[in-house]
This record gives sequence, C-alpha cells and structure tokens, in this order.
Amino acid sequence: MSLTKVLFQKPVFKDRALFQFKETEIEILYSNQACSITVESEYQEETVQLLRLLQIGGLSLEQINQACPGIAEDIPELLAEFDRRGLLTETARDITENGVSGSQFYRDLYRFLERLKQQFPPSLFFQKMVDGTITREQLIGYALESYHVTHLCPRLLAPSLANYESKKTQKLLQEFFVSELYHDRLLENSLTSVGITQEQLQRMQPLPMTFAVTSSLGVFAQQHPLSFKAALLLFEQDDKNFHELFKAACEAKDLPANFYKPMLLHAGINEEGGHEDITGVLLGEIAYVSPQEQLLVKKNMRILMESMVLRTNEILDYYGDLSNTIPRCFS
Repeated sequence: MSLTKVLFQKPVFKDRALFQFKETEIEILYSNQACSITVESEYQEETVQLLRLLQIGGLSLEQINQACPGIAEDIPELLAEFDRRGLLTETARDITENGVSGSQFYRDLYRFLERLKQQFPPSLFFQKMVDGTITREQLIGYALESYHVTHLCPRLLAPSLANYESKKTQKLLQEFFVSELYHDRLLENSLTSVGITQEQLQRMQPLPMTFAVTSSLGVFAQQHPLSFKAALLLFEQDDKNFHELFKAACEAKDLPANFYKPMLLHAGINEEGGHEDITGVLLGEIAYVSPQEQLLVKKNMRILMESMVLRTNEILDYYGDLSNTIPRCFS
C-alpha cells in the first residue's frame, strides 16, 4: 500500500495538459515539458479515466479512488509525481463557478485593462507632445527604444512556437511571427535619417525598463503561454491620436519626414494586419480558463502595464538629459 502523501484536497490538472495515447504508455504534455506513464493493458481504461477526472477536477481522493478502484493503490503515487512535475493545482471551488471560456476571458481581460489604465496618471510623454515641451532628443529616444522592441520581437516570439498548441493556434502564431519579421528595418530608416549609423545600432543598449518589458514577453512566451497571448494586447494596441501628435511634434522640432514616416508606416502595418486583435483570436481558441489562471494573467498584465509606464518616464528622463550618451552605445 502506498504511503505517499497527497497534498491536494481536490486535485486538477493545470490548464493546457494534453495527452497522447500509445499502445503501452500515455504521454502527458504540459507547456514545454512532457512525461510518460507505462500502463499495462488491463489498467489502461482506468488510467485514462483518472486522467480525464483530473482534467475536470472537483473530486476528492476518495471519489477518484471509487471511480478507479483497480488502480486506487497507485493513485497517491501518481498524484505525487504529477505534483512534483508541476502539473497539478487545487480545485478551490466548483469548477463551473468561475471558470470561463477563452472568449469570455478576453472580454473580461479587456475591461480589466481599461479600468487599470484609469488608475495611472495621463501619459507624460503624450502631455509633453500636446503642450509642445517635448524635446527633439526625447522624440529620437522614443524611436531608439522602439527600435529595440521591434528588433528583439522575433526572438521574443519564437519560444511560443515550441509550445503544444492546437493546429489553428500554431498556424496563427506562425503567421504572427512571420508578420513581425524585418519591421526593425523601418525604424532603422528612421534612425538613419537623424544620423545614427548601422555600426551604432549594432552596439546600442536598451534602457533598463525597455529591457524589462521585452524580457517579460519572452518569459511569458516560454513559460506561461496564456500570459503571452494576453500581453500581445498591450504590445499591439494602436493609438491614432498618439501618432498624429508624434508627427506634429516631429515637424515642430524640425525632424525630417524620413524620421517619422517609417514609424507611422510600421504602426499602419500592424493595424492593417489586425495585430491588435491577435489576443482575442488566440484566446478564442481556448476552451476553458480556470479562476487561478485568470488571476495569474491579470497579475502579470498589471506588472507589465506598470513596467510600460515606467519605461515611458525613463525615456523622458534619460533622453531629456543632454549629458547622457545618445544613442546608448558603450564600449
């Protein structure tokens, strides 16, 4: 009899646990890891039943044992191994109470982010463009930091392609990845027009908060695909008022059209490609989002939004000080 301690009252697989059934084993796929269980043919039916029950959740160990009596003695050890691999979580309450479809979660997330925006003061960058106090260097600094994001973007997105996804989701991610390739060349043209050389671009370093924001996207892509899909909403949102003000501010500071036009073209490409809708499309392919996952995504999005606000202020501070190195090239 197994003495393995079961730590969950009502265990449930975390979202995105998938199964592949073979003759003598069952492979469990989760995020970027996999494990397999060797199952004798006489116990295969009950083992499959166990996995299905853990997908649903809400059942106590006693109830699970009653549903799978032939393997009841091995269930605690299996649960302990699943827990060790990070596959299980606790069913906090009735699974139908707060769990929602991906489409429902998208609508809730969108409202959550709109409310969250109201908690932050108006964009200082936006305000400085409105009142004409933005400097030429700060406008160039915005383009420099935007270049880092677009230049790194394909590498940040790439880990998402290695996750286990449905065929449709995989196709959407691949198409999105391809659509983001070479966008940095547009911003290279902008920066070249104000005297920044290719050699400087190769040696540039992003501001700390630019690095933090882009790193967050890369971490989500590899470790938490649901947060990655949600984060694309913040990265791809288009603000026409901002771009109109940006153009006017550039003209007021005698920046050439070759500086701001490629940046506006980049924004237009994203809009025409429906990039701001990518989160809704991707989440629409998810059947169920648990309460725990909803909470985790919202926490991650709040941190990301705070980081984006700090990044904007850092751009103003750094590039507003003419004693700082512009562009940020260090030997």
